[in-house]
Amino acid sequence: MWILISRLLRRWKMIVLALPLVATVLSRLGNHLERRAGKPTTTSRGLLGISRFARRRAGADDARKRPAGVHRTPDLTRPQE
Repeated sequence: MWILISRLLRRWKMIVLALPLVATVLSRLGNHLERRAGKPTTTSRGLLGISRFARRRAGADDARKRPAGVHRTPDLTRPQE
């Protein structure tokens, strides 16, 4: 019985502590790649998608409401299509 409780506690700690950290790192890396390339790339979209998934699994509420890359500042030098 103690083994089951210990396993559940470890899993809970990992979800509560590690997933938000991983999601933040992946989100920043994806946004950095988009800024460097000047447009969304396959890699940056993948990283932002994994970040959103990790935030949803961790229970972060704003990840469900905000699509990837919304917090980025728009590039006003490029003409809007």
